[in-house]
Amino acid sequence: MLFLRMTAQIVEQENTRMSRESSLRASILDGIFASIMMGFTVNYTTPFAVLIGANNFFIGLLNSIPQLFGSFVQLKSADIVKKIKSRVKSISWSVFLQASTYLVISLFFLISKKSQVEIFILLITINTVFGCVATPAWASLMSDTVEKNKYGEYFSWRGKVLGFVSLASSFVAGFFLFVFPNKFLGFIILFFLAGICRFISGIYLSKMDDIPVETLPNRDFSYFQFIRRFSESNFVKFTLFVSLMNFATFLAAPFFAVYMLDTLKFKYSTYTIITSAGAIAGLISLPFWGKFADRYGNVKIIKASAKLIPLMPIFWLFTKNPFILTVVNAFAGYIWTGFNLCIVNFIFDATSSDVRTRCVGYFNFTNGFFIFLGSLIGGWLAMHLPEFIFNSSLLTLFLVSGLARVLVNIFLLNSFNEVREAEKIEDRELLYIITGLIPVLSLGEEVFYRKKGQFDIL
Repeated sequence: MLFLRMTAQIVEQENTRMSRESSLRASILDGIFASIMMGFTVNYTTPFAVLIGANNFFIGLLNSIPQLFGSFVQLKSADIVKKIKSRVKSISWSVFLQASTYLVISLFFLISKKSQVEIFILLITINTVFGCVATPAWASLMSDTVEKNKYGEYFSWRGKVLGFVSLASSFVAGFFLFVFPNKFLGFIILFFLAGICRFISGIYLSKMDDIPVETLPNRDFSYFQFIRRFSESNFVKFTLFVSLMNFATFLAAPFFAVYMLDTLKFKYSTYTIITSAGAIAGLISLPFWGKFADRYGNVKIIKASAKLIPLMPIFWLFTKNPFILTVVNAFAGYIWTGFNLCIVNFIFDATSSDVRTRCVGYFNFTNGFFIFLGSLIGGWLAMHLPEFIFNSSLLTLFLVSGLARVLVNIFLLNSFNEVREAEKIEDRELLYIITGLIPVLSLGEEVFYRKKGQFDIL
């Protein structure tokens, strides 16, 4: 009898392992095509809006309105999953609908010349909403699929692989726009291909194992109940810190593309190189951040990188040299990669499986709403700020964004704490390591070496 029970346990464990590997393989293939979609669109949405005549105010709307509606829909993401009774179906259906919006964008702009800026903002908003419906459920599903003690290592590896795909796709898109004589038609082709790739990613998403989650009525809580726990909840304080940091960041974030293309008159090729530098630096540093997060804790990395984030827009005030701006953007990409990776990992660590979808939805709503406010206010400021810094209202806006980030650090940086055991390290020592003031060559093998067979799921 004991032998039969042990045999059953071994079979169950083997089935679980095989199911996990199959899901991770499907997730990677989904991620590859989703990354191609992002490479064709993320860095080229604002340039297309500029091409069809959007001014700074409309650029602000383009980067704020989608965030607003996408944020609100995430308040109901947990309820959508609960009603459908399947995270995989909720994710894949949303992705298919998101893919269809790129095809609609392509067809509309081929046949209509009316109200192009307004319609583009509307369609991007719908696209964002469908993507946001899927996000909390996807994060919850992945957190249950990946082994708990491998979050930093796995997601840094995954981010590196998919990031290179996205980067390569972005380079291809930039080169295509550079050589294609009809820029307008070039953008249309990119959006169409992005839609096709998103459809394919949805197919692979639908093949993931739909791990069931037991939902208990007494574990349901409203957003207002969530936010009212600010004084006592470590996670709510963390949510507010990240959201306000992104608010300060998005005062300026939508306008770096405008500054490069309109003010500095950079070509698309130069713009692509500068924006890609951040992605390259982030990809190279992902193993470093993943290992350090697993070793020293996510909060240590978040706080150390947050201290450097206010410097990013300030650097832009002192040079117009594209080479120096490439270096500046590479440094920004390096720092933001550590910050963003550890945000995701901390959410997984700080929330239990039965409430994770809801908590991710509430976090994303709060974060998205503040991004909306930042983009909207930034759009207004871009139109009304005096040309205080080197005769440029946009440079003045970059300064305002940097100072706002400093204020967020002053008031909220130390309001939340780590939730798991981690090796101790002094804040100053970690900051020195991150900035390269302490040599990290001795850490090379430990940080960058990946054992043979680890995460080889393709």
